Amino acid sequence: MKTKLRFKIIAALICLSLAALLFSQGYWLKGLYDSTWEQVNGNIQDAMRMADYKELFIRMDSLSENKGSGTITSEIKLSKDSTEEISRNGLMDTFSIKADKNPFKYNEAAESLNEYLDLLTSLEGQIQEALHVKLDSLIPIDYILYDTLLVMELKQYDISVPYKLEVIQMKDSVPETIMTFRSVETFDNKGVQFSYPIKSVEPELYYQLTLKAPSQLVFKQMAGILTSSLLLVILILIAFIYLLYTILRQKTIEELKTDFTNNMTHELKTPISVAYAANDVLLNYDTHVSEKQKKYLGIVREQLTQLTGLVEQILTLSVENRNTFRLKQESICVADMIAPLIEQHKLKAEKQVDITTNIPENIAVFADRTHFYNILGNLIDNAVKYSGDKPAEISVSAEIQPNEIRVSVTDNGIGISDTNLQHIFDKFYRVPSGNLHNVKGFGLGLYYVKDMMSKHGGSVTVKSQPGKGTTFTLHFKN
Repeated sequence: MKTKLRFKIIAALICLSLAALLFSQGYWLKGLYDSTWEQVNGNIQDAMRMADYKELFIRMDSLSENKGSGTITSEIKLSKDSTEEISRNGLMDTFSIKADKNPFKYNEAAESLNEYLDLLTSLEGQIQEALHVKLDSLIPIDYILYDTLLVMELKQYDISVPYKLEVIQMKDSVPETIMTFRSVETFDNKGVQFSYPIKSVEPELYYQLTLKAPSQLVFKQMAGILTSSLLLVILILIAFIYLLYTILRQKTIEELKTDFTNNMTHELKTPISVAYAANDVLLNYDTHVSEKQKKYLGIVREQLTQLTGLVEQILTLSVENRNTFRLKQESICVADMIAPLIEQHKLKAEKQVDITTNIPENIAVFADRTHFYNILGNLIDNAVKYSGDKPAEISVSAEIQPNEIRVSVTDNGIGISDTNLQHIFDKFYRVPSGNLHNVKGFGLGLYYVKDMMSKHGGSVTVKSQPGKGTTFTLHFKN
């Protein structure tokens, strides 16, 4: 149940991460769309303004060619306040222009660049409207020319969608279309409208440009970013799906491995027990067994004992990974626990083993008795196995520190190099150098020690010098 819950949590986190990524990507693209639309809108307004400018100047050139030269006074009123006015006069071609507008107020306190730009834009609009007021009375607006110029200006901004251009005149506050231009024969009224004033005096006149699906322009400009974003999202989505698939597959493999381990270890215990009993009967109760046969039966018993230990260790690791695993902790006297272990290892060792202890009688640890016994047994067993060809000299000590109790197992064995030292607690890891290949095992002992110490709320550390020996120290909370 715990594994299933962990898988559900991981899957939920992955889905939430993907949803958050998609939301942030969508939010960013929405902001980019809005800013791009503002840019397109500004480009369209600029195109309408520049087309109007060019149409004005073309008419002025034609007037100059037809009537020769003359004097035009352009009078624009500016004021720092409502009473002071400044007039600016200049020489132009053939007629007089005077802006029929209220005085333009200039605020001397304006400091920011944006305010100055707004002033210039307003001034520019008044100049353009002043030109229209006078020039339109002499030469009528060439709307066909304006339509042609507008198409050219729009193309400069890469704007080429179906459009409709209308000239609107206000009569008694009611808009009336006096002329219409279309880029295609059929154009419905669906689209986005843009207005540009020709003059605001009576009769008020303005251009109205209707573009069909201008959002296509935005998407066209965003095509590269949209494509790359879509590919990125698809790639991440594929990666997330593959990750979920891998986790699900690993979960299935883990469950199969656990079931196999449990079944295998339980099934092996029965034939091992039978073989062990048969071997014991032949060795101890059969009087017709020769010395040579006893030797072979002793080897069989030794291997059966080792196989039993490995099966028990695998079964223990399998059990502690189950959800039902619980430590039965109690106060355990270290000296009482170590005494039978010393005798056991001295009896089963095939060479001389000297084990000394330095454990005060009052030192006790709060631990699970069975697992503490196995932890110490693994460390002493390794100390005997890896002592090399010389007699094994092992020291077991314990001491009380302010915040912890330390139990150490020191040997005079072959030691472990720094390269291998960082991996010795990994599951199934065995040191691949020296003469360690002569030692039987699956690399589970030290993994078990570290894992069980962690479950006890403690830890295990190791110090080693190749050729001199190794010290393992168990750290229990005091």
